[in-house]
Amino acid sequence: MLCQDYLNRIQSEIEDNLYLVNDENDLFIKDYNFNLIIGQDSYDLPSDIYAKSSIDTLAVSFLNGISQTFLPLKKVSRKQRGFTFGYFVEQNKMILTPRPASPLAMKLSYQQKIPDLGIRGGKVSSVTPTTIVISDYVSGFEAESDYICVVEALGTIIAEGLEFAFNGTNTFTVSSTTGITSSHYVVSGKRATTHSWLPKECEKILITALERMIAYRQSSPDFNTSSILSKDEINLIKEVFADNSYDDAKPPVTEWQEWLP
Repeated sequence: MLCQDYLNRIQSEIEDNLYLVNDENDLFIKDYNFNLIIGQDSYDLPSDIYAKSSIDTLAVSFLNGISQTFLPLKKVSRKQRGFTFGYFVEQNKMILTPRPASPLAMKLSYQQKIPDLGIRGGKVSSVTPTTIVISDYVSGFEAESDYICVVEALGTIIAEGLEFAFNGTNTFTVSSTTGITSSHYVVSGKRATTHSWLPKECEKILITALERMIAYRQSSPDFNTSSILSKDEINLIKEVFADNSYDDAKPPVTEWQEWLP
């Protein structure tokens, strides 16, 4: 359990440095599609977004002949609300300006927060619409979190944030088991997996930093782990990932337009 906590702290530190090195990196880009609601200008950011500043593009769909084209919106300031066509971010919301007059399709591309590393508690042996039965049960793993996730063998998340009732043996009662099969595994955590999403180049940094934290803890229980990564490790991150970026395919929509197809 201690190693799991350390690994997640190291992983988070590496992720933060990747973002600081290049906030346009495309390592963990994810698309979220939704439709506008007429008259509603405020929409929640996805719960798994890395930070409110890590939006890559917010694009609106327009029909170009018989094909659908997504054009990115311009990011504007709050003071331009109602006067300029675009969007801005306020707390955990995307605010669109002006208010939508049509239910257009939107696509948000953003950098998602990588999941924690969780304990694999067993393999799914059978599923009903509300229960998950596991084999090879790891005793006590369910006590690590109020939630479980279900993943594929290599860590791809199938279902996350499942609140559960545990029968004390090997059966979890959940609200839904959609997409879950006997080829999957149960992991502790609200958004967790068994395999780190960090690039392979970071594996050595993870292991070395973990060994260092364990060694320091053994020599001093009060060790302050605020400096998790060494300068050399941070420089390696900069060297490997500084150029991981891409150019916008289309210029943003900058002129005043109504929310019409």
